[in-house]
Amino acid sequence: MGAVLLDFVRNSVWHAFTTLSDSGTAFSPKSKLKVLVSHIGTVFECGNLASLALEDFGSDTSLNFKQFESYLSREVFSSLSDSLGRRDLSLLEKQIDQICWNLSKSKLILDSVKRNPRLGSESTFKLFRLFCLLGDLITDADTNNAQVVLCSEEAELVFKKLLSTLSGRECNLMLDENFECLFSNALFDFQNLLSVIELKFLKHFEPENVVEVINELYDEFVDDTVKTGTLMLKRYSTFGKYKEKMFVLKSSGIGYYNMDPGKMKFIEFDSQTRIDEDVGSEQASKFRKFRIVTLERVLNLATLDKRYRSQWIASLRLALSRLNCQESHGRYLKDKRRLEWHRVRIKREIETERSREMFEAEKMARLAAEDQAKELAQQKAYEEEQRKMLENMRLQLEKLLREEIQAKQDEELVRNLQAKILNEEWEKRDELEKLEREQRKLLDVERHKSKTYLQKQIELEFQLDEAHRKLKGLEKARAEMDYELISSRLKNVERNREILETRVKLFSAPIVEDEKIRRARRSVSMRESRPPPTHSSGGSSGSSRNNHRRLGVDDLITTNLSKINYFDPS
Repeated sequence: MGAVLLDFVRNSVWHAFTTLSDSGTAFSPKSKLKVLVSHIGTVFECGNLASLALEDFGSDTSLNFKQFESYLSREVFSSLSDSLGRRDLSLLEKQIDQICWNLSKSKLILDSVKRNPRLGSESTFKLFRLFCLLGDLITDADTNNAQVVLCSEEAELVFKKLLSTLSGRECNLMLDENFECLFSNALFDFQNLLSVIELKFLKHFEPENVVEVINELYDEFVDDTVKTGTLMLKRYSTFGKYKEKMFVLKSSGIGYYNMDPGKMKFIEFDSQTRIDEDVGSEQASKFRKFRIVTLERVLNLATLDKRYRSQWIASLRLALSRLNCQESHGRYLKDKRRLEWHRVRIKREIETERSREMFEAEKMARLAAEDQAKELAQQKAYEEEQRKMLENMRLQLEKLLREEIQAKQDEELVRNLQAKILNEEWEKRDELEKLEREQRKLLDVERHKSKTYLQKQIELEFQLDEAHRKLKGLEKARAEMDYELISSRLKNVERNREILETRVKLFSAPIVEDEKIRRARRSVSMRESRPPPTHSSGGSSGSSRNNHRRLGVDDLITTNLSKINYFDPS
């Protein structure tokens, strides 16, 4: 466990060692190192013994950092018990970092910052711990001097988080001239980092906001904080009510408080800790419930959002999975990033090596191509001579060919003109024949129309004659029928007359004929002796007049008969 703790505090111890070393050298005298050893020994309750053992370590009066680290590992940190938990280990780490900061802050803080401090001592110490956690101890191969620096990837990560949080949006300020120097792939020591915070961030943002963001970064990277946020807590499992509290999840446990973080109640996780998702009564409740069950206590928690509960459960399971790990969550993420960057770096190196090999292959191919080009140039010169000779022959043959082609073209032109004239004559002949056919066709159509007209005229005349004949027959039949009708009526009158005479004779009554009756009889007898009328076009008018006369006689006869019947004694 001592080796683990020494690995955690190596960068902060280096800063204290550098502060106590002689200027311009990588060695520190044992007399000065006793102060640092005494303070660290006080943390482990072995301060005097550790300072006394420093005198007997080595034969020189000064030590370099590698020798001093070996001494700390053998004489001081070896006394640390292996049964310490992560919380105790984090507490010891913080105390040692505080000791190293107290010894080195006078050298690390710039003179301008000392005169006009805009960042509090607590925030500066948190930046120091953040720098020691993310920084790397590198050794110069030429001078064999060690130095703690922040690599460009980690520095870019920190600056992006600062900018994105302070600006309240995604970090798109890399092109801003005020922050362009932060992303220049440079290495930062603590003094450079502190000057960037003082001159860049505190200049463009409010100091309170910068301090708040530094605290968030400290909680995320250094203080082993996995997640923070509000949850609903129920004190009693059956009848209690849910109350909103602020929770802080760490790898070793979970804490909660109302308003003051100093009054936080912390519950450590054990090997039996589990997460129960209480989903049985979610349908009848607005809360999304879950429980944290330890050997000592059960925390009944709930959220109003199902997604928010899933995030907390995932964070809790991550913390429980790292329960037995010695390193904090921030160092775990740091190692994970380093592995990813190492993988990317190796991939980039492989691609670079592949590009170099491709370049060498292209270079060899280019040399081979140049040799081949020389051979081709010689061959091309020989082929050029042959080409010129062939070109002269080709020119002569082309000249002869052009003459032959010209003659053929002239002959073809004459032939085309003759064919064109002949085609025009044939086209004119075709047009005349077509016109003649059209005229003949029109003449045939006119003849057919005339013949059809004559046939129709003959048929109409025949039909007219036939209609005249039928009309004459009908008029003759009507005249005959009129004559028969008149004869029938006269016969009826004669018969009636005979009947009357017979009655008169039977009754022997003197009958004085009236003058009108005699006149009627005379007219009847005269009409009977008249010949029948001839049938002509005026037949219809004559028949109508005869009908009128006939009707008058009938009326007269009927009147006389009524008079006779009036005098009938019966």
